[in-house]
Amino acid sequence: MNYMRLTTLALAALLILGACGNNEDTGDVAGSSAANPLLSHVPADTPYVFANLEPVPDDVIDTFLIRLQPVLDSLQSQLGAARTELESAGTVADDPAARFAHALLQELDGKLNRAGVESMGLDLSSHRVLYGLGAFPVVRLGLSDSAVLRETILRVLDNAGIQAPELQHQGVSYWRVGPDHSDEIAAGLYVSILENHLALSLLPTKAEAELLPAFLGLDMPLNSDAQARLRKLNSNHDYTDYGSGILDVRKLADQFMSQDAIAGRLMAESGAFDPSGLSPACVTEIHQIIDHTPLMTMGIQELNKSAFAVQYRLETPETLGSQLAGLVSKIPAADALSSRILELAFGMRFGPVRDFLREKATAITEDPYQCEHLVELNVNAAQALEQLDQPMPPFLNNFLGVRVSLSEIMMDQNSIPENARGFMAVHVDQPQMFVGMAQMFLPDLSSLEIKPGEPAVPLPESLLPVPGMVAFAAMSQDAIGIALGESEQAGLQGFLEQDAGPEGTFLSASYDMAAYMDYTDKLGDHYEMQAGNDGQHLHSPAVDDLRKAASRAFRDMADRSHSTMRFTPGGLVIENRTTFK
Repeated sequence: MNYMRLTTLALAALLILGACGNNEDTGDVAGSSAANPLLSHVPADTPYVFANLEPVPDDVIDTFLIRLQPVLDSLQSQLGAARTELESAGTVADDPAARFAHALLQELDGKLNRAGVESMGLDLSSHRVLYGLGAFPVVRLGLSDSAVLRETILRVLDNAGIQAPELQHQGVSYWRVGPDHSDEIAAGLYVSILENHLALSLLPTKAEAELLPAFLGLDMPLNSDAQARLRKLNSNHDYTDYGSGILDVRKLADQFMSQDAIAGRLMAESGAFDPSGLSPACVTEIHQIIDHTPLMTMGIQELNKSAFAVQYRLETPETLGSQLAGLVSKIPAADALSSRILELAFGMRFGPVRDFLREKATAITEDPYQCEHLVELNVNAAQALEQLDQPMPPFLNNFLGVRVSLSEIMMDQNSIPENARGFMAVHVDQPQMFVGMAQMFLPDLSSLEIKPGEPAVPLPESLLPVPGMVAFAAMSQDAIGIALGESEQAGLQGFLEQDAGPEGTFLSASYDMAAYMDYTDKLGDHYEMQAGNDGQHLHSPAVDDLRKAASRAFRDMADRSHSTMRFTPGGLVIENRTTFK
């Protein structure tokens, strides 16, 4: 009996229910006065903070719980079977791990629903915050009833016959799971049930005395600005108040580069790395590298019963951001409202990309890093420069992008795509020259006559990889396209001449989530069958049942996913929006 697996399975049930609490309705954040009281624990110099300023609306939680009910039912069935297996094995009384797993399963029995979770003192519509106490993560979760949660934990431990006395620090109790202070480099899991929330953290046990007062809320920051920073972030980028975060890369790096920081000091004491050995040149050059992407932020743009949208930003200096934006081709993007199974577009000018990389590599070779820890970058730059100086094939130099728009994908018996219906296109500076060059190497193309704007013509069957495949080719002023499937050719010219996508967008994708899940399920089943034929098992039956239940539930509720990646003068922006049925 794998007791760790059973315990993990039980905790996974709570996590799935807890994830529903991250789904909230959209709201207007302009001038928002929403507040998360847990943010008062976040120090102003934290390297990272992620939090919601507004709790979860009940109707959204309930909607997602209904959608996830098949997964919860599968979990409940597996937990019940696991409990029966433990009881029949007759080893519960002799094994502490078995006793704990049995007690946890007993506690969760019949509680994999909102009422059950809240009966244990948890709250699916609470405030949450994750932040750095120095480099070390702290999570705080609002509770419906802290006394009830304490009773729940103590009841599980008592039913398991496990002695886990609470420790005390200045009158505040907590649990420590892991090594004691004698281990200089290990971290322990710290858990404390405070007046109105649950606090969890991974802290180095040797620095326990320094970090516990802040973790337990005994020492509160004098100037916590997390609330104001997140409000400003939400306002600047039109995020909702239901989830956003900031990662300051330079501050996080300094936690390990400074001997005055706890992380840096502990690394030095353990012998892993001594920050005091960093030369001034190293510190300066590492900071210069970090300053190319000093800040990462994210925020939920939309989250309600029918859609979820999130944005990520990797900020750069404006000069670098503008350079990167200048590398992007102006080609059409994937349609967010498409009804096709898959749309994909990638646009990048390879010639300018090579020149950009060559410029950066040249700068390093002419003024190499002096830091001994960055010598490898000097070597890599010299090698890259040698490769970038090689002549580029004309096609790559003229390349602008590729696009795919498919209405159907046909699979073979092994779930491998073998045919499709839809459009494909290659965007180039001079498409007629590209076709002429192709005809020189492929005699079967010699009879192909296509010109910009003219109707699509059939492709010779000898050029098609699958017998019976039907394909047509057409051309626009900057693209060569292929229509796959009978009658698809009528829409090919319109596909080629669509307007360019949003400025700076170099990658976009839109796809049917149910079709994607069907494909991945069939592919997973194929590999499971192959593994079984070889005498191997990729997953246990319980894990496989849970995976299939989750896949079915997600397939039934998901509609489409649309993602984009674009460069702006401010940096890289990644966006994703998923809609639900």
